[in-house]
Amino acid sequence: MQIKCEYCSNLFEDDLTVCPHCGAPNSHTKRAADGVPHTIDELKEYCRLRNVPLEKMHFHIGENYKGAKAYGIYKDGSNFVVYKNKADGSRAVRYSGTDEAYAVNEIFQKLRTEFNNHEEANLPGSRPPAKRKNHQPWPKWKKILLVVGIAFFVLFCIVFYLMSTDASGYYNYNGQHYYNQSNSWYRYDDSGWLPTDKPLEDMAEYYESYYYDYDYDFDDFSDSVWYDEDDDSSWSSWSDDNDWSSSWDDDDDWDYDDDWDWDSGSDWDSDW
Repeated sequence: MQIKCEYCSNLFEDDLTVCPHCGAPNSHTKRAADGVPHTIDELKEYCRLRNVPLEKMHFHIGENYKGAKAYGIYKDGSNFVVYKNKADGSRAVRYSGTDEAYAVNEIFQKLRTEFNNHEEANLPGSRPPAKRKNHQPWPKWKKILLVVGIAFFVLFCIVFYLMSTDASGYYNYNGQHYYNQSNSWYRYDDSGWLPTDKPLEDMAEYYESYYYDYDYDFDDFSDSVWYDEDDDSSWSSWSDDNDWSSSWDDDDDWDYDDDWDWDSGSDWDSDW
């Protein structure tokens, strides 16, 4: 499916990490950070090691489950399908395409969200609504001024970032393979990856991928001596790790009670 770029208004496929026309990030895409599964098998292993209660949560990894009330992912030919079966048994397809890392991340993010929803729904007791403090509300013009000021600041930061850096990842320019890491460029030849100058001022249209594909006819840049594991400058490597509970960040079992009501906290009538 094609979507419109929020920055240059050109159309491009929704599973691309950045707009191929201007290099702006695709806000509809949320790629996984390092350590997050990129394949169905990796996701299965991740859940097995942490005792994730997939069956109780109605998640089916690697299975085209036909029953009602289910989330799942499976491979259909060359495509990877992410789906939700609603309460009435109808199916909403979240993604169907060849990008396995994108598909796995979609179901992984939903798995995390559903767990947090169940955790919230099963908290003991109830939370009374917060008491409102007696104070004079801001005049409407002050609120508008504040919102406009914040919007201009955010827009300035985005424009400044886009003008100062290219997306990290693999590029193919005139049959030559390049890699950008924190605005440092590398070229692949018979000797492997070597530092080089940026081949062209505007490289956005030559962007291939943030992730390495084993069908490539060159070596994975992450195996080279130049690779920096702490590089997080790419838009495509952003994630909301700060919002994750500790259950997702360590190797321990997930923290939940056996008597949780796993049907609470889910909206089975929505598309996703």
